[in-house]
Amino acid sequence: MVYLRNIVRGAAIFVTCVLVMCSYNVSKAQSGASAPTFDVAGFFQQQLIFDQTPDSPTRFYIHRARLGVTGTITENISINLIGGYSEPPDNTPRLVNGFVDFDIHPLLQLRAGQFLLPFGLESPEPIFLNPAIERSLATRRLNTFTMFRDVGVQASGRNSSFNYAAAVVNGAGANNLEETEPKDVMGRVGIMLLEELELGLSGHLGRYQPDPLSDNDESRQRAGVDISYEGDPVFVRGEYILRQDEQPGGNSMKMNGGHLLAGYQVTENLEAIARFEYYEPNTDMDDDTLTAFTIGASYYFIENTRLSVNYDIRDDQLNPDLGNLLVVQMQVAL
Repeated sequence: MVYLRNIVRGAAIFVTCVLVMCSYNVSKAQSGASAPTFDVAGFFQQQLIFDQTPDSPTRFYIHRARLGVTGTITENISINLIGGYSEPPDNTPRLVNGFVDFDIHPLLQLRAGQFLLPFGLESPEPIFLNPAIERSLATRRLNTFTMFRDVGVQASGRNSSFNYAAAVVNGAGANNLEETEPKDVMGRVGIMLLEELELGLSGHLGRYQPDPLSDNDESRQRAGVDISYEGDPVFVRGEYILRQDEQPGGNSMKMNGGHLLAGYQVTENLEAIARFEYYEPNTDMDDDTLTAFTIGASYYFIENTRLSVNYDIRDDQLNPDLGNLLVVQMQVAL
C-alpha cells in the first residue's frame, strides 16, 4: 500500500506541474505578453522478457515510465523537470531530472541541479536514444551513480572541432544526501577526427564509503575512451572503461569493461544492430568475465517511439547457469 501511495502521489505531482505550466502559457498568450514556453516531456517503456536462465519466468514488465516538463524561461535560460520510475530494478517513483541551463556562449553553457553526468559515451545520453534497448554491461556496472545522475554544477560547450563537459557533483548519486568530502569531479572531451568520426576521453575522481555504517571513506577513479562514427546508413560506436576503488587496509579493486556496437539503417523506419560487450569485475582474478553478444532491430513509428527486439547471447564465468535473454520492448516517447 505504501508503494502504491507513492506512485499515486508522484503521478499527481507531475500532472499538477503539467497543468500549471500549460495554464500559465495560455494565460500569457491571451494577454499578448512574451511568455516562457513549456512542453510535456517523457517516455514509457514496457517489456516482454524471455529469460533462459533456470527458474526465470516469462514476464511483462514496466521498465521505465517518466513524465515532466521542459521549456525556456528566457532566451538564454531553460529548465528540465522530469520524474517517474528510477533506474531499474529499483523503480521507486522519484525525481529524475531537475536542472536549469544558462546558455552564455556556444563554448559555455552552465547547468545546475540534478542531471546526467558527463562520463563516457552512453552515460550522458538519455536511455530512450540508445540504439539498443539497454546500455551496455560495462556502462551499467562500472557506473557509480544512481540513474547515472547526481546533484551539482556543470560547464559545457562545443564547436565544429571539439566539445567538452566538466562537472562538480556531490558523489552520492541522484536523490541521495552527500556523506563525504570533497566533491566528485568528472568530465569528457570529444574531438572530431572527421566530420562523422568523434573520439572521446573521460575521467572521474571522487570518494565513497565502502561501509555505509562507517564514517571512513576511500578514493575511487574511472577513466574511459570512446569512439563513434555516425554514418548513413552505417553507424559504429564503442567504449572502454577502467575503474579502481580503493579498499580499507590499502588494497584496491580494479574493474574494466567495454562494448562495440554497429548499426545499419535498413529503411527509413527499420534499424538493425549488433553489439559485443564484456565486463570484468576484478582484474586480479581469472575466469570472472561476463560477455554478451546482442543482435536486434527497432522499428520507428515516429521519432523515438519504437518497437525493439534484442536477443542477448550471454556467458558468465562466475555464473554458468546464466542463460540467454530475449527482450521485446515498446517505447513511447513524447
